[in-house]
Amino acid sequence: MLMVIRLRFDVRQLREEIDRIASGPRLYRPAPSGMQEGERGPRTAAGGDEELRTLVAKGRKIEAIKEARERYNLSLKEAKDYVESL
Repeated sequence: MLMVIRLRFDVRQLREEIDRIASGPRLYRPAPSGMQEGERGPRTAAGGDEELRTLVAKGRKIEAIKEARERYNLSLKEAKDYVESL
């Protein structure tokens, strides 16, 4: 009986956590395998990557990678590949 009570408590906590995550900001997170062939990275509103392109054009590639990581919730490699594809 105690196990059932404990499981119900755990399920309730997990549901609350799922609700909290679902109500949070929506960040793009690609599949762990990375981008598919021909894919240019996260889909954004038109002109959404102009800031990243501007940073790259000014020779500030590292800052562009950092911004892409924060903006799209990418790993370092994914962000580097994405910025290089711009």
